[in-house]
Amino acid sequence: MTPKKKQLDLFDAELAKPKSGNTSKEEQLTIKYHLFDLPTAQHKAGLAGLLVMIESMKRRGLVPLPEVKELGATGMTISLTEKSLQTLCDDLFDAEIVEVRVKKKWQGKQPKETVEITVERDGKKKQEKRFIYDVLRPKGLFLQTFFQDEDGAWVQLWRNMLWNVLRAQPTTRKVYEERSLSKHSSFAAKMFASLAKEIKNQKAGKRISEGIAGPVFIGAQDKNAEMVSFAGAPSQNFLLHFWHIVSLVFVPRFFTIERSKEGKSRVKWQDHGFTLVIPEPSHLEYFKEDIIDTLMRLETDMAGARPKRAIIDLSMEGGLEYLYYLARYRGQRQGFDDCVNAVEIYHVEKQGNNVRMLAAERIAPETNVLARYERLRQIKMNPVFKNFYLQNIVQGTPWYQGSLAVMTSSPIELLTYIRDRTPVNIPYFSIDAGRRFFDIQKGLEQMEEEDMKTEEGRDDLLARRIHDLIRQYVRRKAESKSGKNVKNFEKTGDNKTLYPQDYREAVEKVSMDAFLSMRGRREQDFVEYFTGTICSVPQFLPEDDFLLVSQALISEWERVKALSMLAISACSYLPKNRKENNGE
Repeated sequence: MTPKKKQLDLFDAELAKPKSGNTSKEEQLTIKYHLFDLPTAQHKAGLAGLLVMIESMKRRGLVPLPEVKELGATGMTISLTEKSLQTLCDDLFDAEIVEVRVKKKWQGKQPKETVEITVERDGKKKQEKRFIYDVLRPKGLFLQTFFQDEDGAWVQLWRNMLWNVLRAQPTTRKVYEERSLSKHSSFAAKMFASLAKEIKNQKAGKRISEGIAGPVFIGAQDKNAEMVSFAGAPSQNFLLHFWHIVSLVFVPRFFTIERSKEGKSRVKWQDHGFTLVIPEPSHLEYFKEDIIDTLMRLETDMAGARPKRAIIDLSMEGGLEYLYYLARYRGQRQGFDDCVNAVEIYHVEKQGNNVRMLAAERIAPETNVLARYERLRQIKMNPVFKNFYLQNIVQGTPWYQGSLAVMTSSPIELLTYIRDRTPVNIPYFSIDAGRRFFDIQKGLEQMEEEDMKTEEGRDDLLARRIHDLIRQYVRRKAESKSGKNVKNFEKTGDNKTLYPQDYREAVEKVSMDAFLSMRGRREQDFVEYFTGTICSVPQFLPEDDFLLVSQALISEWERVKALSMLAISACSYLPKNRKENNGE
């Protein structure tokens, strides 16, 4: 939105007055919206959200309702009366007072009641106090209509977002407070008056605007620090009350490493605000159908108190998850990119009394990206590996781009496998790296000779050859250190190698030393280490592959370094012997 300047003609509207002698007929506003003339994705999502809201109310038998007179691909005509707008707003802001039990008293607020309960820990029972408070809770019945779990985890997540982001300030919750007292929403009459005034002014060739604040528009303030106002026509602002209905809420998380006295590591997860994914619809009819199906298909598996699929490691993941749900339905019949132009992703967090926007990005739907993400979401990935790997999928850049920054700053036990030091409660970085090299090898085996001459083919071939060199180095050095030859190791019935413990320890030590030695080296220093150390053991490369690696060392040492460190990580982990049962 631009500061208070001349508004575009975003809609055609008319005001229908009661005919002479017929005082019983209500005043009616008819507004025709044009989708692509709306200024932001939030406005467009709001238009779609209004349609979904009306559909939800129809399914619940609420009357009177706003009337959708025309609905096309890029626009719709809606008719509002004071009563139908009242029904809409009463449902939108409907709320109730519920009791909650908490372990600690809330600062500055006396509990309604204090009770004692019996809890059992470590086989022992004891009495603990719980403090009961009355809290205001939005109902969100318009969402419960579609969610599989109805008044379950997805609605609760939406409530959490509402109270911590859009309505984080208690003064913005008055529209819900009056509904909790069974009063009609006072917002309806104000909105109807604003819309009617706008229509009258438009007929006189005038434009009016009203301020836009954070409770309805992400990133906006009625007046910011520079005293610049965000404003829009009342008919535009009206739509901003509905975008959250067709958006999805996710919870990004981060972790810290905790070490026990024995030196063992675990990761501790912590929520990091909310990620809001807001769609930009391009076809209203298709999108309405698709988003309702998406809401009805949201997976209800839980991870603690959150929907499992709502927990993400980076905000971009939320955008891909949203597009995945749309594609899963629309893609079965035709391309899903005909119903949405893109999704906008906002990472926001309440910090003290303020809500901060930590990041914002936009993802357009691409079939090949969604196909790769669909495979990826079936795998539990290490969050550090996922951070750069997922971004490269979306940006169309080499899979390892950005990995050097991660591998030169993260703790070594997160990047290479070290028994009793690598955290066991997250997937291993080493396994993800190994899986990627395995996929490259399989892809090269199926690749045509001409494809190997492409940039992508040569890149994969370089990755495979570097992995071969690193694997040979780690194996030879571990054999020397442990005094054991891999060829002599026992095999299982399905030809899996059984690795003795002293060989495993040697692999971990060799890998860690090589990783740390590479990590601090740059340019010629790295090249000399690679040629003088990694190539110090017998290596067997065809001449063309030798030239490929040699040229890359000269002209692209950073690429070789990134692939080498990823290969070391992959080689540091050996599959567990089946007879081992150590909880890892």
